[in-house]
Formats: sequence, C-alpha cells, structure tokens
Amino acid sequence: MGNLLGAVLLVMTTSSFAKPAKTTAKAAAKEAKIGAAAGTALTEYEPSTSTLTLEIISKRFAETDAKIDTLTATFRQSVRMDGSDVVQTVEGDVVFKKPDLLRLTHTIPEPQTVVSDGTYLWVYRNSTNQVIQSRLETWRKSEPLAQGLLDFGKSADLLTRYETVITTISAPGADGHRTFTLTLKPKPADRKGDAADFVLTMNASTKNFFPGDATLRVGRASIRSRFEGVRLNPAIPAGAFKFTPPADADLFKSPEPK
Repeated sequence: MGNLLGAVLLVMTTSSFAKPAKTTAKAAAKEAKIGAAAGTALTEYEPSTSTLTLEIISKRFAETDAKIDTLTATFRQSVRMDGSDVVQTVEGDVVFKKPDLLRLTHTIPEPQTVVSDGTYLWVYRNSTNQVIQSRLETWRKSEPLAQGLLDFGKSADLLTRYETVITTISAPGADGHRTFTLTLKPKPADRKGDAADFVLTMNASTKNFFPGDATLRVGRASIRSRFEGVRLNPAIPAGAFKFTPPADADLFKSPEPK
C-alpha cells in the first residue's frame, strides 16, 4: 500500500546497528542527487453528495493506482508503543518507481538513506557510517507485513486483499468534500499467529481519494504515516535507485536462506 510504504521499513531502519557510532570525516553518503521534475498533482474530483461506498472508493483508488509510474512526496512517520509516552518520529522524502524501486531519505531525527534497487534493500546510517544490505525478496518474506503493504500504486488491491469496512464519513466541508476512514484487517483465513494480527486505518478525502494518512496497529506498536506534496510521474534521474556503500563504511549483509 502506498501510504504504508516505510511503515515496516521505519521499524527496521531505526533499529540499532551492530557497532557504536564512529567519528569520521567521510561519514556522509555518496548519494545521487534527486533533481526530479515537477510531475503532476493528484487528480481532483468534483464534490458529490452520492452515498460513499467501498465500490466507489475502490474504483477511485484504482484510477489513481493506474496513473502511477513514478512518485515523489515528503513523509512523516511516528511510532508509539503501548505504555510509553515516547513517540519516535522520522521525516524525510520518498522517491518511488514501479514496481519496486524506492529511495527514502531521512532528514529527522538523523540523516539516513534507504534504497531498494529491485534486487537489494540498502540501509545507510550516516552517523555510524554503517550499511545493512538485504536481498529484497528475502526481506519481504521475512516481514509478515511486507507483502502487499509496501507498494505504491496498489491501494485498491488492499481493499480486496483484506477485510475492509468504512468506519467514518464526515459531513461535507466548505469545499463540499468529505473525509473518510477505512479500517482493514486480515481475513480470518489469513490470521496465522500474532504476526498477522494487525489493524490498518486509512484516511482520505473525496477530493483526491489518495490515502495519504494511515495508521498501522500491530502488537504493542502504533505506526502513523503521513504523505504530503505528492507528485505523480516526475522524471527521476537514473541513479536515484542505485546505492554504492562508501569505501570506508562497515557493511553488514543479512543472512541468506539456505
């Protein structure tokens, strides 16, 4: 799901690396500069007083999904654990190209880069000059929530893949548009163990039907993801989805299944 992109990535990439931070003058990544062209804004629909149904929402989601080839946006994610007042927040930029090319650039709380080149997932933490390299397919299989939740351009698929209900619909605002909330859960047949027990809420407006605000509730964690400044199909530099670890960085490769 597009707006959940990075919800699981956030947990993964903000976990502790193997060694304490280094002080090195070469700690900055040799990153590709993302000079993407402007692209286009999300399609805006005329206000309507018609009954809002899952069928209509799914149709609108599918229309947006079909238009996405590349996408850029800014994101803000926050994680809260039950019983704790501490909120962990990450902010940055996302660049995406179908089907699975991705670049997340964290600016808060510290510089960090996540790149999916279609084969490997790279995580680079500037402050420690450390890189984690995982085979993308292996990582997807190891993360129970990864399948179907980490792809932009597949929002409509989620509504059929999971048990989905409309939980709230607001009254029309000054612009005539309504906001609505969808709640998604695994279907009973797919609930195999605690890892599959999650609740995803997606918030959107009838103005553009883009679920740019979502909260994933899994276990004791609540992860909220918000995307703003979404632009569709900007020109993305060829090097945006390539990552070469700095020569002096510590490289940790995730184990491959035998």
